[in-house]
Amino acid sequence: MSGKAGTFIVGAVVGILLIAVVFGGEAAVSRTEFCISCHSEIYPYEELKKSSHWGALGADPGCKDCHVPQGFWNFHKAIYTHVVDGGPFLIKEFTTDYSTVEKFNEHRPEAAFRARMKLKEWDSLTCRACHKNVKAPGASAKAAHAKMQTEGATCIDCHQNLVHKKVPEHDLNASLAQGQPVLRVEKKKKDDDEDEDEKD
Repeated sequence: MSGKAGTFIVGAVVGILLIAVVFGGEAAVSRTEFCISCHSEIYPYEELKKSSHWGALGADPGCKDCHVPQGFWNFHKAIYTHVVDGGPFLIKEFTTDYSTVEKFNEHRPEAAFRARMKLKEWDSLTCRACHKNVKAPGASAKAAHAKMQTEGATCIDCHQNLVHKKVPEHDLNASLAQGQPVLRVEKKKKDDDEDEDEKD
């Protein structure tokens, strides 16, 4: 009996330690300080600090707030992001020259596409963590938000280039269907009389 009890206690202690290491490790590598320890991430971080998102909700967001799913129920997605997505990224960090922003910009479209597709896969859950119960202003915005029900759209389908330096926007549904980056076809902007009427 004492042998079984001892085994149980040892197993419980080891299990608790493993859980602490996994959760603590995930928290550590999700810190902005850890992210920007890679040279390539310094440039996007400086852009974040100049964006409309910085301080917009009374707090300054970190890298994880957009790029790593948060919360207990999304913990598996956070681990997947660090291990499966982060592994190749880490290798590229050591094999690619990011010594200047110009050199980083050569790889920016690829990085932007990868980030957009990840948000698409998550149904923009990191966006929704802050932007809750969003009410679309005006007729054109309401029509665009309706696509979330009719076309499987999510926040990132329309809201691209909000934080980092602009790169050509992607049609994410077409990219999913074709298995490769597909740029969005630019449409001429029209005056939205309905929106103006609603404001009056």
